[in-house]
Amino acid sequence: MDKPSTPVHVSWHESPDADAMAESLSKHLRQQCLDAVAERGMARIGLAGGSTPMAAYADFAAFDMPWPQVRLVLIDERYVPLTDSQSNEAHIAAAFSGVSAHLGAWQGLYQAAQNIEQAADAADAAIARFGLPLDVTVIGMGSDGHIASLFVESADFEAAMDTANPATVLPIRFAPSEGKTDRLSFTLPALLKTRHAVFCITGAEKRAVLERSLDGSAPHFAAARFLARYTGPVDIFWSPL
Repeated sequence: MDKPSTPVHVSWHESPDADAMAESLSKHLRQQCLDAVAERGMARIGLAGGSTPMAAYADFAAFDMPWPQVRLVLIDERYVPLTDSQSNEAHIAAAFSGVSAHLGAWQGLYQAAQNIEQAADAADAAIARFGLPLDVTVIGMGSDGHIASLFVESADFEAAMDTANPATVLPIRFAPSEGKTDRLSFTLPALLKTRHAVFCITGAEKRAVLERSLDGSAPHFAAARFLARYTGPVDIFWSPL
């Protein structure tokens, strides 16, 4: 297993609370978006699910941006329809509802299919049409060191972490005893293609996990395995609450 070497460009952005962090992250996303549009004519942005970045997304969406040149894609999703309260896409879509009609593209991962394997294949094809690499990707992280939906307890974990795997999206399935909803997730090699990685975390516990992922003391974490191979700039947005 790779021993992480801290990426050359790692910047911490500390905020006193979640509201201040949301504003700081939103400002960062706006600048990254404008830079990408100026340099390449289009901004492709990957969005993590979960509650932590949601206020930043809403703040980002409130600004006058070149939305027709902005393409948004989710990087992880529970295998549930948009009508389900667990749907990441439904929550993120609500945050961007004011600008959704003007976006250059919007791409979720959930696909109606006979099974999760077919859904993952359909999502993979949709991402190919959407286009990679992403200019900036917001990455959440759990206290167990997972990023996106790359959970070590899933039987699909090692396949999704295999840098030789050509898939962009894979199913992440759990044994019934785990009590977790199956998911769809960007793979590690797909995440590594982003031009700019942004971590968004809160609390002392997650900070400690991320610091251990950076210094090499917890190489088994998905976050650590990402950071071991990622060569681009990393910005970490953190607040204690």
